[in-house]
Amino acid sequence: MIHRHSFVELFDYPRNASWAPHMMMVEMGLRHELILVDRKSNAQKSESYLKLNPTRRIPVLVDGELVIHESAAIGLHLL
Repeated sequence: MIHRHSFVELFDYPRNASWAPHMMMVEMGLRHELILVDRKSNAQKSESYLKLNPTRRIPVLVDGELVIHESAAIGLHLL
């Protein structure tokens, strides 16, 4: 469970599945950083992104050492 004082990173791409988790974080007042994964330049295939999510899918939430893939799982974690 995330606490309101936590700081998380959301790897996203505009108009993608990351929209719902991003809006949840905004509504919750959760401090967060959006990190663009530029699909136009295939950033989701970069070595650093593959370490976070070997499936190359967007979004990814990083909460400390916890890394969560898939919007639904991120949403459940945020609650």
